[in-house]
Amino acid sequence: MDAKNYFDYLLSLEGRYLLTANQRKDLISYQNGIDGESYFKAFLNNFSQLSYLNDFEFGSNNHVQIDFLVATTNKLVIFEIKHYSDEWYFENDVLKNRYGIEVKSPLLQLQRHQHELQQLLYSCGHHLEIEGYIVFTNPHFIPSSSWPHHNSLILFHELHQLSPILSMKTSQQTLDILNVLTLQSKRHSTYYQKEIITHFDLNMAGLRCPHCRKFHTIKIINKKKFITCSHCHTQTKTEKLILLNLKELLILKRSPFTLKEAIKWCYPVNEHTIRRVCNKYFQSDTNRNQRFYLDGNKSD
Repeated sequence: MDAKNYFDYLLSLEGRYLLTANQRKDLISYQNGIDGESYFKAFLNNFSQLSYLNDFEFGSNNHVQIDFLVATTNKLVIFEIKHYSDEWYFENDVLKNRYGIEVKSPLLQLQRHQHELQQLLYSCGHHLEIEGYIVFTNPHFIPSSSWPHHNSLILFHELHQLSPILSMKTSQQTLDILNVLTLQSKRHSTYYQKEIITHFDLNMAGLRCPHCRKFHTIKIINKKKFITCSHCHTQTKTEKLILLNLKELLILKRSPFTLKEAIKWCYPVNEHTIRRVCNKYFQSDTNRNQRFYLDGNKSD
């Protein structure tokens, strides 16, 4: 399955089945990435008239994925987002933490991205300065005592240092170049394939809160249009709750589900309500022995 389907699968499986060590590692890395990029995007959106690309992918032989590419007055600025927590330190070309986790030096990653982007610009007939930064967006990230004093490394409490750069008005020239680059985008992440052994059992059933994603915190009261999670205290439309959980059923089963399976999956919601959600949001193949699916999820 491709990257999106793989992480959708892990998110649906989480809490319903014991993840392997590699699956937990992948999911934590994915969720940290989402949290970091979401925060930095909100940070960027505080600057009026700022133009940028998010998750810009390009290249055929040398695939590159840039978290944020910002256009300013006379240059393009790359921002690579890291949402690590705990203490980390550099050792040669590797970034490590005290638990033995190692990642390739983000400084090397940034250098490569700057070089590849410069080559892409040249191929499009443009010459423009490219600047780059690695931004650590987690306030619980701790740089070791030997942390290098490098202008490209921006810690959470140093985000204000980026304000002069992000306050620069985008020129028409850099905006035009950004538009040209958009045309060169190639989404390689959709081609990423990961072979996994899927797990599905109706014993995985259980209602997950759409907001805090906890189980066993939802009390269903018949004919109530809204439910309240006892953990996060968020009120959700019952229809939305059922829809989220039925989508997870579809993702985990990896084939269309029956009404009988949907009823067991969403117990103790009454059958009439589940049938209504199935007919409203899902497609089905026949009126007899109906199996429900979404576009792109119909198989076997």
